[in-house]
Amino acid sequence: MKSKVKSLIVVLASLLLAACGEKSISPDTPYVIEGELTGVRDSVVIRLSVSDTGGSTRIATDTIINGKFRFENVMQEPEQNKLSLMVIDPDFPPMLCRLYTAPGAHIKIKGNGTHLVTWDVQSDVPEQIEYNKLTDVVRDEYDEVQTLLIELSKIRSELWGIDKVTQPELYNTKRDEYNEMVRRNNELDAIIDQKQVEQMKKMQPSAPRLTNLYFMALNAGSEDDYAYREDAIALYQSMPEEMKQSTEGKEIYANLYPPQSVKEGDVSPDADFFDLEGNLHHVSEFRGKYVLLDFWSIGCGACIMALPEMKQMHEQYSDRLAIVSLSVDNDARWRRASKEHEITWNNWNEGKGMGGLSVNYRVSVIPHYVLLNPEGIVERQIVGYEEGMFQTLFTELFAGK
Repeated sequence: MKSKVKSLIVVLASLLLAACGEKSISPDTPYVIEGELTGVRDSVVIRLSVSDTGGSTRIATDTIINGKFRFENVMQEPEQNKLSLMVIDPDFPPMLCRLYTAPGAHIKIKGNGTHLVTWDVQSDVPEQIEYNKLTDVVRDEYDEVQTLLIELSKIRSELWGIDKVTQPELYNTKRDEYNEMVRRNNELDAIIDQKQVEQMKKMQPSAPRLTNLYFMALNAGSEDDYAYREDAIALYQSMPEEMKQSTEGKEIYANLYPPQSVKEGDVSPDADFFDLEGNLHHVSEFRGKYVLLDFWSIGCGACIMALPEMKQMHEQYSDRLAIVSLSVDNDARWRRASKEHEITWNNWNEGKGMGGLSVNYRVSVIPHYVLLNPEGIVERQIVGYEEGMFQTLFTELFAGK
């Protein structure tokens, strides 16, 4: 009898401990990411960021010592389960190690060398398991791409230091080497796209598949000859309605079934935009002035770098120029970005991410700028930012005016 009572006590104690264990995994239970690497020098700084369709926001950094790094953090919002690791260093490719996390998750990362895209991510998080399937089918291709991107960065720096007038032979040799690497990189990108599309067809709907489809849709929306448009449409149509109604789902739809695109010489379309106080605005408010539309995100480094020069242009030419920054972030990220950065000009949000007016302009990469003349006609579209480019643009535009 005593043995039965003892057994019952053990069973009840086990059940109680299990129940307590389940209770302890609350939304504010920290997740842990631990890395154990070889072939990486000491003192390299690694960045942890939250990723979404608008880019990424750095939330922590660590220094790699003896091949080890560690992050422990709490998810502030449920959608912050998509993370990325990045290292800005000549020995690393300009790419991301993508992660999915959850409260209480313990993620272990092992790798040999600096090819962080193909580091081995060990995790019980279901989304990570699904994402690993998309990486596993193209590991060889990704390894070669990472090698190429590291070498391309080095050769680009060498080219900048060669005088093509006094050293034409050396310059041409390096340029040809560079162009051949770019050709091979494009070839590998095409193979990666093909293999991942085939893998996506085998997978059930999931967050990683949705994110990959999002980038496919952006390509379909910006390239007339995108090879996987029909595959992307079929994958979208197979999504459950809940995913179609998500922010990413709506952006995918907008890019797969885009309105007529706007080209230079066309009248700009308009939309309903809102400022931080919730007031309704339209681009047409500024008829009679030049208008610079700025599609931007808090996670876009170049977008943020451009802000001081945009402020200068706003102050210098406000009588002839209206700058309209159109955030593609969700409301919370937009408000946080607006608080962190001094935006004294028009700061609006459509609430549609990359599925609103940006689709009309076939925006797939940000920053993306659109210059409208006083009649609302598109004069120029500019992708990317270089220091001084707005000063040059508007000095020429308003010369003598």
